Order: sequence, then C-alpha cells, then structure tokens
Amino acid sequence: MAAFTDLWRRLMSASALWKLIIANIAVFLTLRLLGIIAMIGGWNIDNVVDQLALPSSPALIGTRPWTVVTYMFTHYAPFHILFNMLTLYWFGKIMLWRCSPRQMTWLYIYGGIAGALLYIAAAQLFAAVGGWLLGASAAVMSIVIATAVMMPDFRISLLFIGSVRLKWVAVSAVVLFALGLVGNNAGGHVAHFGGIIAGVIFGLLYNRGIDITRPVNNLTDRIVTLFRHNGSPRHDGQRKAKFKFRPKTASRQQNSSTPSEADDRRNLDAILDKIKHSGYTALTADERRQLFDISRRVK
Repeated sequence: MAAFTDLWRRLMSASALWKLIIANIAVFLTLRLLGIIAMIGGWNIDNVVDQLALPSSPALIGTRPWTVVTYMFTHYAPFHILFNMLTLYWFGKIMLWRCSPRQMTWLYIYGGIAGALLYIAAAQLFAAVGGWLLGASAAVMSIVIATAVMMPDFRISLLFIGSVRLKWVAVSAVVLFALGLVGNNAGGHVAHFGGIIAGVIFGLLYNRGIDITRPVNNLTDRIVTLFRHNGSPRHDGQRKAKFKFRPKTASRQQNSSTPSEADDRRNLDAILDKIKHSGYTALTADERRQLFDISRRVK
C-alpha cells in the first residue's frame, strides 16, 4: 500500500508533459493486457477498443460521446504509440520554452478535438475515410506545428539528416500527410490536418499575444477555486477578516515593481540577440521564463 501511495504521489507530481505521456502509455498497456486475456478467453479485444476509439458515424458517436476525447489517448499498435510519444516528448519540451504547461496540455486537447471534427466531417463526404479513429497523432501534430510557427528558425538534429529548422520539419510533415490521403489510412491523415489547423491557429495568434487556451484555463481556475471554497467553508467573520485591512500603498508598490514597457523592450531585444547568435538552447531557465513573461505584456 505504501509503494502504491508513493507511486501515485510521483505521478501527481510529474510535469504536464509526462502526465500526457503516462496517460497514453497506461491506456496502451491496459489494452495490451486485455488483448492477452481476450486471446486466452476466446473473445475479441476489438469490442473494448471500439469503446475508446472514435467512430465515423454521428449516430454512433451520439451513444459514445466520450470517444471524442478518449480516442486521442488510445493506441494498440506498439510502433504507433512509440512514434507519437517520442514526437510529443521532443516537441513538447521545445514548446515549453515559449508556453506554459497548461497551454501545451490544452493545445493537445484542442488538436485532438479538431482532428476528430474534421475526420467526422470528411467521413460523411468520402467513403474511404469511414471506420474508427484512434491515436494521439492529431493532438501531437498540433503541438509540432504550433512550435514550428512560434519558433520557425529553431534548429533540431535529425538522424541521417543533421540540423534542420523547425519550419522545414513542419512543411515535410504536411506534405507527407497530404500524400497519405490517398493511402489505406486516409481517415487518420485527415485527422492529422485537423491537428495541423489547430496548431497553426494557436501559433499565429500566440505570436500576436493572443492565447486561445486562456478561456478554458480561466474556467478551470474558477471551478478549482469554487471547489476549494466549498471544501473549506469559513464563517462570515473569518471571510470579512481576510479582506479587512488593505493598505493604500500596496497598489503603488506593486506598480512600481512592475517593469516598464521600455524595460521590457530592452530586455526582449537582449534575449532575441542572444537567440539570434547562439540559439534558443543558449538561454538560461530564467531567460526563457522572462521571455515568456515579456511576450504576454508587450504587444
């Protein structure tokens, strides 16, 4: 019991990126274990997978609405999950240099939902797209493309190829998926384009100071705050005491400690110069955090 508690504590303290990876791996291992049991018991594991995968029929989706979300965490083929999780880890780490963990997590979900909607729509028009959709590819592609849009000239090293800018990685992925539309996995490649669209929208707007994940993050904060207040009720007197005294000088002190726009511009220019000469990897953790903070303030 103590070992389980310690494992659970470690999982809860893991980063947002690792939580996404762990969730995918946990579903994969569970399905593979059930697959072994199904083989021994003589029943079909597809009946279980179909409860998590996204069907192309709107009528069937109406009876399984959860599949719009669960499909993006569901894999059954080992190489499918291996490729998706490696890509998620590599590009998720890069994205976190510009974005917060919560922004990355919600973009993953946005990309998955966009892939699901495009897949469902395409299935009603083209018979080759119909069937069942599973895998995190659309969600992962939203992170890949958003990262490339936000940091197009950032270089990564690819096996047998060498140093490549992110924008060319993104272009290559789009071309390959476009070619795949005429293959056996047309539905999967259609969903990829849903993730690509979500990534492009997020990246372009984020570069302009607009965060499309902010509404859902604000809603989550309100829900969490509501549950915390309901879980630890205070007497009216205690609530009043919390807001009883607030010095008038507090706001002035806070404003004086906030960097001016000129300071932000000066610091941003210095960081961008360092990026230009040495690359993103040369930035310290404090500089990356400062770059993110300034990007939210400077318009």
